[in-house]
Amino acid sequence: MADRYDVVIVGGGPAGLTAGIYAARAGKSTAIIERGMIGGQITFTDSIDNFPAAPGMNGAEYAMKIQAQAESFGAEIIMDEIVEVSAPESEGEVFKLNGNNDDYEAVSVVLATGLDNRKMGISGEDGFISRGISFCAVCDGAFFRNKEVAVYGGGNTAVEDATFLANICSKVTIIHRRDRFRAEQAVVNELKAHDNVEFVMSSNVVGVNGDNALETITVKNNETGETGDIPVSALFVAIGKIPNGKPFADLVATDDAGYYDIDETCITQTPGLFVAGDGRSKQLKQLTTAVADGSVAATKACQYVDRLNGREYI
Repeated sequence: MADRYDVVIVGGGPAGLTAGIYAARAGKSTAIIERGMIGGQITFTDSIDNFPAAPGMNGAEYAMKIQAQAESFGAEIIMDEIVEVSAPESEGEVFKLNGNNDDYEAVSVVLATGLDNRKMGISGEDGFISRGISFCAVCDGAFFRNKEVAVYGGGNTAVEDATFLANICSKVTIIHRRDRFRAEQAVVNELKAHDNVEFVMSSNVVGVNGDNALETITVKNNETGETGDIPVSALFVAIGKIPNGKPFADLVATDDAGYYDIDETCITQTPGLFVAGDGRSKQLKQLTTAVADGSVAATKACQYVDRLNGREYI
């Protein structure tokens, strides 16, 4: 028989964990189901500098703290991947969630499914993942200490990754398809202060080469069309994220990019189903907006549960 909860939260990143805090504190039986790593993308951040009252906190440390906080209020953490959610056929019935390991039932569901790393989509890429290609400089950078590496991307994540690597690697080449970075200027200025960083702008990575491990990358200049190989021991890819909401698209409206097309109320067209976090279409995807979504979605979920039980949410 499937375990039944008042509120099930799919996703254990900052939005999902915050939702768990709010739902559990409201006295609801609460489960947070995460398929991979508790904390999600924030665990890959070396230093959180723009979250109020937590300057310089390591992302993994932050994830551990918020998990402990959710559990202290009674939220249950479950490691499983939810592959399907079936909505109730009539009000008062429960959602059915099918996971790879188990099945679950919930009066209300919050989808905080977050994002995955975007791949380059070039030949040979998959074969070099974990053999020179990485999507997390904080996780894997230490393996390439005192070696030459490259970073591909132009946003905050890419520039922050390059800065982190510049402190431990002999040389960092950062490659961006445009002639200027999308990252905040303060972040760019910090990177430019390092003398072991080379900037390759208006260029794309078009090839990855090596025998048993990555040895060189092929880069093409978008203005001249010229190509050349750069010797590196590792390539850290930071060219964006893709939403994880595809399995639930029949329950939640999505935009052309696959993000949940839901406003700040976090309320979907399916009664009892709410969304939160970076998987929701919004202008700013930051830790602050993720936890804000989590608090809103959980509050709405608790209100829904109480209404079905004939109570008024306090």
